[in-house]
Amino acid sequence: MGVLKPNVLWAQRKDLVWLTVEITNVEDLTVDLQDGKGLKFSGKSDGNTYEFEMEFHAPVDVAESKFAAKRLVEICLVKKDEGSWPRVYSGTKPTFVKCDWNKWADSDEEDEKPGFDM
Repeated sequence: MGVLKPNVLWAQRKDLVWLTVEITNVEDLTVDLQDGKGLKFSGKSDGNTYEFEMEFHAPVDVAESKFAAKRLVEICLVKKDEGSWPRVYSGTKPTFVKCDWNKWADSDEEDEKPGFDM
C-alpha cells in the first residue's frame, strides 16, 4: 500500500499551537520541526505508512516545542512570537488539516480554557 496522509487537527493559544495527528499505535515515528519553519512527519500504524510535510504560518521555537505519542500523536508548538495565527500552514490549505474545535479558544476565552497538558 502507498503512503497515506493522516488527519491533523489544530488549535491555538496566543503562545502555542497544538497539533493532533489522528493515528494510533505509531511506530518508527519521526517529527522534524525543520528549524522551526515547518513540520516533516512520518510514522507507521497497522501496516500503513503515514507521511506529510507542512510549512508553518510563522516560526516556532524548536527547543521549547515537544511531542508525545500516547493514544494519538500530539505536538505542542511554542510560537516564537505571541499572537493569533489565521491558519497553521503557509500556502495552499492541506486537505488533511482541520480545526480542533474542542481545544480551540478565542482570544477572549483563553483564561477560561484549560491549558495543553502533555
